[in-house]
Amino acid sequence: MIQPKDTSKGHFYVSLVKSGFRMIAACCLVLGNLVGAGASLFVAELLGVVEEMV
Repeated sequence: MIQPKDTSKGHFYVSLVKSGFRMIAACCLVLGNLVGAGASLFVAELLGVVEEMV
């Protein structure tokens, strides 16, 4: 069964912030900062959980 599209603005904004943290992680990896990359990916995953709740 196809579910209707989620039109929640909260979901959209959390998704944008999550993408931002993933981009920060990518930049950290390019610069060789593994701790920063890991921390950014961890925050992005936490936001993924929040995203599913809004």
